[in-house]
Amino acid sequence: MKKYIFGLTLLIALTIYSFAGVRVGQQAPDFNLPDIFTGKTYTMKDFKGKVVLLNLWASWCTGCQAEMPEFYKLQKELQGKDFIIVAVSVDNNKEKAVKFLKEVEEKTGIQTPFIVVWDEKKGLAKIYRPRGMPSSYLIDKNGKLKKIFIGSFTSENIGMLKSAIKNALGE
Repeated sequence: MKKYIFGLTLLIALTIYSFAGVRVGQQAPDFNLPDIFTGKTYTMKDFKGKVVLLNLWASWCTGCQAEMPEFYKLQKELQGKDFIIVAVSVDNNKEKAVKFLKEVEEKTGIQTPFIVVWDEKKGLAKIYRPRGMPSSYLIDKNGKLKKIFIGSFTSENIGMLKSAIKNALGE
């Protein structure tokens, strides 16, 4: 009976663990996705030596809509540092995502200052298994996942993110 209970407990734990997605401390999963504007393909290896904020978003997501202008300002503020935002659109329709980004450019007066890739088949989203939309993942210069942020950033709470980025940059 003890073996049965132990086996069942182990099976349940492994099942939960397998659905957990990425975890802090692990190497950030690689990807091979096209830039939404140019079609140029990017992989995680392209950002080696940089702190990366990987953001999973969609144009239909209200939290994503609220935080995207903050990301434009953040990337501009940290220009010249070893930091890059990689925004991963999981939109079904690439044109809707591009239209949304153009609207953010108009609203902020800033041309999209970071890389935006399109995850048409939701492959990266399936690997990361975000617990909510938007979800952001702070990755250090060695490609290790440092922090996971579920939900959107606003002007009121983005200081928490800036602090985590500066810590990852060694500042």
